[in-house]
Amino acid sequence: MTVIDVAEMPRVLDPQLSPDGAALVYVLTRADWKANRPVGHLWRQEIAGGPSLQLTHGETGETSPRWGPDGSAILFLARAADGLTQVHLVPAGGGESKPLTRHATSVSAPSWSPDGRFIYFLAAEPATAEERARDRLRDDVYVFEGNTKPRHLWRVEVASGSEKKLTDGSSSVLSYRLSRDGRRVVSHRAPSTRPADSYKSEVWIADVEGAAGRVLTANAIEEVEAELSPDGRRVLFLAEANRRLEPYHSSALFTVSSTGGGPRLLATGPQAVERVAWAPDGAILAVVNRGLTSQVVRITESGGAAEVTPLTHGEQSIQFWSAGPSGRMVFLVDEPTRPGDVWTIVPGGGPTRVTGVYDQLAATFHVPRQERWTWKGADGVEIEGVLFYPRDFAPGRRYPLIVQLHGGPAESDKFGWGPGVIVNYVPVLTGMGYAVLRPNYRGSTGYGDAFLRDVVGQYFRNMHLDVLAGVESLVARGLVDTSRVGVMGWSAGGHLTNKLVTFTTRFKAASSTAGAANWMSMFAQTDTRVNRTLWFGGTPWQKDAPIGAFLSQSPVVDASRARTPTLFFAGETDGRVPLAQSIEMHRALVENGVESVLYVAPREGHQWGELRHQVFKANTEIAWFERHIMGRSYVPSAPPDPAGSNTRP
Repeated sequence: MTVIDVAEMPRVLDPQLSPDGAALVYVLTRADWKANRPVGHLWRQEIAGGPSLQLTHGETGETSPRWGPDGSAILFLARAADGLTQVHLVPAGGGESKPLTRHATSVSAPSWSPDGRFIYFLAAEPATAEERARDRLRDDVYVFEGNTKPRHLWRVEVASGSEKKLTDGSSSVLSYRLSRDGRRVVSHRAPSTRPADSYKSEVWIADVEGAAGRVLTANAIEEVEAELSPDGRRVLFLAEANRRLEPYHSSALFTVSSTGGGPRLLATGPQAVERVAWAPDGAILAVVNRGLTSQVVRITESGGAAEVTPLTHGEQSIQFWSAGPSGRMVFLVDEPTRPGDVWTIVPGGGPTRVTGVYDQLAATFHVPRQERWTWKGADGVEIEGVLFYPRDFAPGRRYPLIVQLHGGPAESDKFGWGPGVIVNYVPVLTGMGYAVLRPNYRGSTGYGDAFLRDVVGQYFRNMHLDVLAGVESLVARGLVDTSRVGVMGWSAGGHLTNKLVTFTTRFKAASSTAGAANWMSMFAQTDTRVNRTLWFGGTPWQKDAPIGAFLSQSPVVDASRARTPTLFFAGETDGRVPLAQSIEMHRALVENGVESVLYVAPREGHQWGELRHQVFKANTEIAWFERHIMGRSYVPSAPPDPAGSNTRP
């Protein structure tokens, strides 16, 4: 595969089952080089088989399909001519779609009422007349982190198009779920729109008219996925907390009475719970992260303890999972030979694959073999990762290696292709003869609290040592050429890359994207700080501040030790790990005589969305690795010209 092959690979997103379970609708995205981004359209597929049917064809694409309760219509979101995202409806059997909402601001998170009369959605407050007048005059000085409006819950009547606002005030609704009977709504509300305040959100319950609202939680943790039980007595939610509701633990399942009281942890072992919903019989359906895999499970309570029954197995990752009121589930399975076809599970049955979008992938391209690789960290703790073998691998021969470091750090790499294919482009590297290792270093999820919390109190306690031990284990097994090793990472993977190039000369080339250089300046610059307060034991501006902890863990402090040629990439508008961090690290290396280039992507935030930016990054990294590791040149894959001069067939 080339970089362009990876960029043009179709992706399936957001599958949804029809109410009768006989069909599904999903979004299929493809690279649109004219729009310079992936554009998705809605497709329908019968569960029993047969050809799929494209339902929408809008120029800007469509997202968020949701079946109407009677199965006759499907709602979706699409951008209108004024640039605002609105709710549209399309007949489930195909036909002309029509807009439903004409809201003053873009809408999101649409859902049907159980009787089909209403559609609920979230939308930010519109600008006032005074604010619009100021904008026209370019009298537009704004308050830092104060220029966004709170989101509120609305509903629109399907028959008439009339809208009603259901929440009000300065708090912002982050997400919501309707009860099975459509009479109540459970929501997550934050005190402001600032990302740093999301952890202050609480669980609320109210009737669907917006009345009788009351808060069910009051703590310092962020709850997500709240839902009212079928009998209306309990609300479940997920939180990265322990039994005492202390933050920064593995994502766990909690329940709380719908009338209030203290939340109760339902322990499920060392794995992290990623998604959750009630089953119709009062059991709980969920997706759990177990190290290198994620699986669908059923959770029941027995004698105060949780019994977890796996419903899926294998080397895979579950994506876009949802469970309907009947207990039917639909989801994507990301596995080594398929980046994510749609599967279903019916109550009492096993998983069944429905779509075949990737049937020809392995026949068309080299798809790398994947294997679980384990080794011991410096302190004897077992570490694991996914090892991707190079094309035409021959035992006894040593290969160049690229180490790819995941973000978070509270995430984990799993079997499959991963969510950001164009960021990782593993098949391109393995096709060029590289082995690739994705290590789940200390701080990763799916291995229990002790493993996750290794970063608390000393961020770079073990993670960099875990990565180096993984490289050495491959060298010791005779798989890797010790003189031809590179490293790359994004976000927390960028932080770790910065640490590694100032700690060791093992790597011959490196690439760091959105990585932190200076934890002191980063603390003030970033849009969220709660986890960093835990990592370093406080803030840098409090009395008796832990300045030493911040500085000792900052890669830039050890820049004089760096010898590895290092690329840096940064989004110009990144609020999570601002551009200034890459500037600090890049300048420090250059001033110390280390070859380094910093590339800045205009209009991009923490995650990049424009296709040409992603392709440029991949091509530039590959050329960097080829030159410094292999001593050879690389001809980049050129994106097609929308005007037609180099359009691919």
